Amino acid sequence: MNKPGEPQSVLAGHIAGSLLLHQLKGLYQSLEAQDLAQLEQVYTADVEFRDPAHTLHGCLALRRYLRKLVGNVTLYRMRYIDEVIGYNAAYLTWEMDYAHPRLAGGNTITVRGMSHLKFTDKVFYHEDSYDLGAMLYEHIPLLGMPVRKIKQRIGG
Repeated sequence: MNKPGEPQSVLAGHIAGSLLLHQLKGLYQSLEAQDLAQLEQVYTADVEFRDPAHTLHGCLALRRYLRKLVGNVTLYRMRYIDEVIGYNAAYLTWEMDYAHPRLAGGNTITVRGMSHLKFTDKVFYHEDSYDLGAMLYEHIPLLGMPVRKIKQRIGG
């Protein structure tokens, strides 16, 4: 058993991290407005959240962002593919399906991404990496066609 102020064992850290990740994945797999009250169980009050479009500081800012996100989509599903857990850090790969009435004719859009998480007893850093073009730009009228053409030219 560790004394106060001593770092926890690697095994204890891995187990605690696994439980925290299970809780975080559960939150995002069924993300709805009423679930946002659970954010404080997973994130620190001063969490830093980053994705290709935002940098947010604090659990309140993250809650506002997620509330707006779930309020604007007609479909949201998250599937976790793989995870790597280290000492106070983890990486998750995932696929997100969503539909927005003003994107892709309201049809489902699937985006692959990865999350980098840093934590102690709660997550204090969360960075999502994904292709913002595939998530958004390719599906905006007038902008989508040029973005897709550029990606085709780069891809060969």
